[in-house]
Amino acid sequence: MITKLTQELLSKNPNDEKMTNIRKIKKEEFEKLKTLFPDNDEMWIKYKKMRIEQFEKEEIDVFVIEDNGNFIGEITVNYVSHELETETIPNQRVYLEAFRVDKKYQGQGLGQKLINYCIEYLIKKGYTQFTIGVEDNNEIAKHIYFKLGFNEEIDKGQGDEFDPSEYTLYLKDINKTKLQKYIEILIKKENLGILVKSTTKVTGGLSHRMYKVVTDKEIYAIKELNTGVMKRQEAYSNFAFSEKVSDIAKENGITAIRAIKLKNNDIIRKINSRYFMAFIWIEGKTLKAKEITERHCEIIGETLAKIHNIDFSKIEDNERKKINIKKFEWNKYLKLLKSKNKDYFNILEQNVKILYELNKKANEAIKCANKNLIISHADLDRKNVIWQDYKPFIIDWEASGYINPTIELIQVAWYWSGGDIENLDYNKFKIVINSYKRYSKRKIDTNIEKIIYADIYGGLEWLDYNFKRALCIENDYKKDEIELAESEIIQSIGEIKYNVSQMDKMIEILNK
Repeated sequence: MITKLTQELLSKNPNDEKMTNIRKIKKEEFEKLKTLFPDNDEMWIKYKKMRIEQFEKEEIDVFVIEDNGNFIGEITVNYVSHELETETIPNQRVYLEAFRVDKKYQGQGLGQKLINYCIEYLIKKGYTQFTIGVEDNNEIAKHIYFKLGFNEEIDKGQGDEFDPSEYTLYLKDINKTKLQKYIEILIKKENLGILVKSTTKVTGGLSHRMYKVVTDKEIYAIKELNTGVMKRQEAYSNFAFSEKVSDIAKENGITAIRAIKLKNNDIIRKINSRYFMAFIWIEGKTLKAKEITERHCEIIGETLAKIHNIDFSKIEDNERKKINIKKFEWNKYLKLLKSKNKDYFNILEQNVKILYELNKKANEAIKCANKNLIISHADLDRKNVIWQDYKPFIIDWEASGYINPTIELIQVAWYWSGGDIENLDYNKFKIVINSYKRYSKRKIDTNIEKIIYADIYGGLEWLDYNFKRALCIENDYKKDEIELAESEIIQSIGEIKYNVSQMDKMIEILNK
């Protein structure tokens, strides 16, 4: 564990330091570290015995700062965990401890240089993660190590007989460093405060990533936008339009969470090749299907009705109202899957005929549904509602646009009653529908069968998008995005087939 440090230990400019040497020592040189050890001779003997045994087992390395043959600073690298299992991972993560600099040499940036030298050495050996333990009440040290990249709290521990203090284990992951730097640049450029806690990834959407960022001013949700999406010509205008929708919704009493207006009144900031949006963090939770009560269903039906009642006429856009109908190329994906030897080739092959039939019926239904379009959220599923008890906060308005109101009602009732996990609760489905009818100024379409087929078009479109992601058509995607798309393909095909199997019952409920 790291001993208590003064602010001068690391915060000075490294350019001011004296000419010193940093190197890894041999076991035989360990005795020279006694001048840095803070305890008595008896404790030193125990400590030295422990370290020598670890040297002999190749469990540790010790790096020192040397001045005229004297050791004036040290840090120990542990390759094997001792107090906490999370300290190390073989060939990936090491634990840094016993970090000390002689008081006479503090304030010259030597501590920072020692840590950086040690980490650079370990990176060359293939290590990418580094942990360090800091006493919970040592705010100065925590601030310093956070600036050095140890910004993720991963465990709590108790020291040994040489330093028995309680401490928090922090992680520096060089694979996250670039993202961390981008977020720091965003926070600085937009005057959002000074980071005071580690940035943590939270559950986000299926296309973008979300991070919780804590500064001395506020807690933010920072969204990193999918670079593939942002390459599209219409991406910026789509986000701008969606924020107009959420602004008007907010003005009309909907608890809409809007993006923070950044400098130049923009909502997106590009940093190098990445794109970010910032939101005020909302404490609450998104619900799993089994956590949804009938009361939640009533509130969602009412919320959707109130969104549909809003007058969005001042942002109406005839260009956006032109919804293109596609004939999806399922056979093209079959050929690509077969050539790439993908294990879900068989799933598509078994269902390709029904997908073509559904595409045909859905296209005919969409032509009918498109005669009645309104502006709405258009993606009001479970992941886009944060709850504080029974108060819903509506997030992720990026899908906002023109949609048939009955189609959206069916979609919302479907998701909030478990249809997407093939466990449709008809009572909850009915509650969403009836709650909507009670508060909505709009009538439900009379040709429900066609509307349901038009709703299925959205599922086909989502399936098509995920085939493009999984097969890297149009854009190159990262490995985790490809894996996510592949799981979505399998789930979406199952959901589409289940949707068709429940049509008669849904029609009966909607017609009442």
